[in-house]
Amino acid sequence: MIKSYLDKGKVSASVAAMALMISTLMIGCSKAEESNKVVQPETKELFVGMCFNDAIPDETAIEENPETAVSNVTITNIAMESLSCKASHDNEVYYIHQLPEISKSHLETEQFFEDMLDVCEDKFKGYVGKSYKDSFYEMSVLLPTTQSWDQGHKEAVCYAFHPDAEKLDFSLKGINK
Repeated sequence: MIKSYLDKGKVSASVAAMALMISTLMIGCSKAEESNKVVQPETKELFVGMCFNDAIPDETAIEENPETAVSNVTITNIAMESLSCKASHDNEVYYIHQLPEISKSHLETEQFFEDMLDVCEDKFKGYVGKSYKDSFYEMSVLLPTTQSWDQGHKEAVCYAFHPDAEKLDFSLKGINK
């Protein structure tokens, strides 16, 4: 199980589902080829520049905590595919932050989420070409749960997407928008 934290001020409920797919990427995916085809999962490697689609809502279970400013989305079942960035897709991984062991005790806190959003915001410009605050595109972060941490998922995954959840058919790397 992997938990995604989404900033409700920047991300709509429909966009919340897109955060869910990346957990499957941690289960298995391969580097995207530069074509318009689906990339078959062959390795457990998650990589910067990976493009992927939103989860299929009927095949995704979501639990949200409405009492916090952050939506805690617990992933229990996901069907998704890793794609070439030239294919129609919803999201793109732009930074992967290796978490130190001490992070495990803070994984499910709002402060840890805010700290990781800051890391993602700092890395956004280096990939997209424009600071997050000045960019047209949105970003969020996927964090492991305590359970997924114990399975070896020890990364904060920063990803970008269209603010209206529209499909992309290009990479956001260096787009400078």
